[in-house]
Order: sequence, then C-alpha cells, then structure tokens
Amino acid sequence: MMDTIEIQRLACLSTAHLSADVARQLDGVVAGIVPIAGGDATWHSLIVAERWRDYGWWIWVGSDGRDRMPDTLRACLDAAEAAGADWLQFDRDCEPIAALPTHDW
Repeated sequence: MMDTIEIQRLACLSTAHLSADVARQLDGVVAGIVPIAGGDATWHSLIVAERWRDYGWWIWVGSDGRDRMPDTLRACLDAAEAAGADWLQFDRDCEPIAALPTHDW
C-alpha cells in the first residue's frame, strides 16, 4: 500500500490531429466494436480508450499495439509519450500544434 497519491500526467491534443476515419474507429473501440483482420488482433483490441462526451477521447499512452495503429494516432501517442504524459486527451476545443498534421473533418 502506498502512503501517497499516485500522480499521472495528461497531454491534450486537438481532435484535428486525427483523420475522420481514425475518429470513427476510436468510437467503435469505445462501443466495443472490434474488427477482426485475418484472425490477428488489431490495434483496436489492444488500446485503452474512452469517449469524452462529444469533445473527444482519452487514451492511455502505454496502450499496446502502437505499431499497428494508423499513422495519425501513432504520431500523437509518440508526441504525448515524448512529453512525459501517461494519458492523452483528444479535445475538439484544444488548439492544434504545429508539430503534427491536421485533418479537416
């Protein structure tokens, strides 16, 4: 048992850094809809994600399967990890950053 509260860091990125297709896939993950690709586990079954109302998603930066994730999602998780974050919040109201591409959807 710990004597102190564990603190974790949260990075916030704009949902614009994800493509519309990846956004739909994240909604599917949260809804429990996991595609099957040739019997192999896809990144969908390995990621820890939750929908945050209509604003975006929360994703655990340490989620497995990053090598199978779409480039846009992987780049965002890489950036969050490089910044020292444990969690990544995609927020529609967060300003995009110059270091990552944006998508208009």
